[in-house]
Amino acid sequence: MKKKIEILKDYLKNDDILFLCHHNADPDAVGAAIGLKQLANSFSKKKSKEKNLKISADSVSKLSRSILNELNENVEIVEYPKLPKTVFLVDTSSINQVTVNSEELSNSDVILIDHHKKTDLIDFCKFYIVDENSTSTCEIVANLFREMKIYPPKNIRVGLLCGILYDTKHLKIAKESTFNIISWLMKDVSFQKVLYLLSQESDPSKRIAHLKACSRMELMELDGYTIAISNASSHEASCAKTIVSIGADIAFVVAARKRDREIRISVRSRKSISKKVHMGALMERVAKILDGQGGGHAEAAGLNAPWDKEKTKEEAIDSVLSVCIKSLEEELIGV
Repeated sequence: MKKKIEILKDYLKNDDILFLCHHNADPDAVGAAIGLKQLANSFSKKKSKEKNLKISADSVSKLSRSILNELNENVEIVEYPKLPKTVFLVDTSSINQVTVNSEELSNSDVILIDHHKKTDLIDFCKFYIVDENSTSTCEIVANLFREMKIYPPKNIRVGLLCGILYDTKHLKIAKESTFNIISWLMKDVSFQKVLYLLSQESDPSKRIAHLKACSRMELMELDGYTIAISNASSHEASCAKTIVSIGADIAFVVAARKRDREIRISVRSRKSISKKVHMGALMERVAKILDGQGGGHAEAAGLNAPWDKEKTKEEAIDSVLSVCIKSLEEELIGV
């Protein structure tokens, strides 16, 4: 790890860096990005105000916007941002999760900091720190601060704590190492404030999306497990999470975006089935069949794939769900 830290420092010393978050960047992504930006300022070749350090995403979640406002931090919302020589991909497991020109990206030094299962994305990277055993990317970044013997400012620590709590489901899946780094970050921080920042009431559009996804849900049995499939216009990830929370063992939710001619699939599962089938590996496999990009965690994953223009929306949804179920069946029972 010591060698990796020294390599990372060299990239952080650069004067022109873009920290790029995934689509609809969540608190883990933005918390990790502002942490990395702070580290870059700590290793400046010039005075901080002279460095060109930007955080960018094509969109951020409503919860992330609220946290950023509280921390007085900014994420530039832009599609196809101008790419400097040094680009950090933060909390991102697939190139399809960021809106960039892939050819232009290949001309940059790409550094990946992530906690998802490794995918083909690492082929784009000059350097990467990927630790699937970490519960969040913010946990990785917090440990980088500690390894470098730098104690981050309070607002950065709050951002990192928000990301850790968000990705651990308010510590439900936290590990001993998670509590250890939380303890290190907590000096002069109100834990109640962190919880408050994460306790935003669900957006009405999200609640409606959940209800519609549940109303469209179809159920099937596979090797003793209850599999739910559905579709949504938006919020497909949280729709899948909701369907599992009300009883399904696995939920696949598809969103077909006509404007982008793109299909997005989110899958969520219970821990019991994730011990048999890693959802991130499953989505990576399905993505290759669909000529897309996918990946994620053992219990939560997703993919993006092109929409076959010859197919209607309904046909496209049915087609990709069929591939998901067939691939799951092969993984579960070896058909």
